Amino acid sequence: MSITVWVNTAAWEPADVVIHIQGMGTVLREKSLVAYEHESGKILAFGTEAERMFGMEEQGIRVVSPLRQGMVEDYAVAVQLFTCLLQKAVGKRSWRRPGIAVCVPRGITPVDKKAMEDALLQAGAKEVVLQEFPLKQFLMEEAEHFPDIYRKCRITVGITKEEPERYITEALDGILQYAEQEGIPADRVMALLQKKC
Repeated sequence: MSITVWVNTAAWEPADVVIHIQGMGTVLREKSLVAYEHESGKILAFGTEAERMFGMEEQGIRVVSPLRQGMVEDYAVAVQLFTCLLQKAVGKRSWRRPGIAVCVPRGITPVDKKAMEDALLQAGAKEVVLQEFPLKQFLMEEAEHFPDIYRKCRITVGITKEEPERYITEALDGILQYAEQEGIPADRVMALLQKKC
């Protein structure tokens, strides 16, 4: 049995985690959300169930996504999220330490690769192999046409950026906020950007 997990992110919302088992199709689609008690740190819910807890800050419940732009942003919470969702998709009884191949975004840094690898090892993977391979291509391909690296691993986790312009906008917002903090006017930032182009 081969399992595929895709993590599909957008800048202003949590990632979508899709787990696909070859021969069975998509068996799980969840948000990359974790709800926890702010005071104790106790985790209350994962995925779509956690999404229902948005707006409960007054009761001391916070909802976060440990993934951002297809990469791990909060390592400890990502480990718990991956553990929960993988066990939910596969079933705790049949869960054995599988090999996991990961589709990562183009241009991912070595530090981000290491964070993803370590998070999945902690979540129960026997080994983790990272590869740049687009989710759209993966969805269109038949299993026999997957790269060999995917066929040898029982589970594949796909990480993709579907809306790159959103990430550019988000990065520019961050630059403008930093410039404002440092007293650099927006028109000077624009001049610096034009100089780069």
